[in-house]
Amino acid sequence: YNFQMAVNDFQSARLKAGIQEVLARITGRSTQLLSYEEVSEKLKLRARTERGIQHIPVNAIVGSVGRYTDFTRNFLPRSDSDQERWSRVKAAFMESGASLPPIEVYKVGEAYFVVDGNHRVSIAREEGMTSIEARVIEFKTDIPLTPNIQPDDLIIKAEYADFLESTHINETRPNVDLSTTSCCQ
Repeated sequence: YNFQMAVNDFQSARLKAGIQEVLARITGRSTQLLSYEEVSEKLKLRARTERGIQHIPVNAIVGSVGRYTDFTRNFLPRSDSDQERWSRVKAAFMESGASLPPIEVYKVGEAYFVVDGNHRVSIAREEGMTSIEARVIEFKTDIPLTPNIQPDDLIIKAEYADFLESTHINETRPNVDLSTTSCCQ
């Protein structure tokens, strides 16, 4: 396996990203990765806990810290300028016998955000890997966040975070879920 083969794989991934963008316009489902910064602000994330190295589901990685515009929701590269780096990482991955150094992620609810390792996640997805080794830092939240969240859902989640902050109902009634499914409820 060589660098040129990795370049061909990158070009194939870019083509898939373009097709997904077109399909997204038709279906109305976003191909955007979530911005950790936006999620953190809207859900008022504070307390963090180191969880160490563990295997996490690749399909639960839904966002990135700082690089959320560089990849699609499926971690396909959005820009041709990523070709050199993506291809180098892919070639190294294939030469190493398909092992990657652990990535670093933030965990919020059931969703993960890449701090370091966006290209490795992209390649893991392209290779059909179901899990990836990661150093996990978990942020506690009372707002349910699942891997299928769409960017527009963040508005609803932010409203719920504001509601919990003003009422403290999650402390007095911890087993009650009053979250809504549409905005301004």
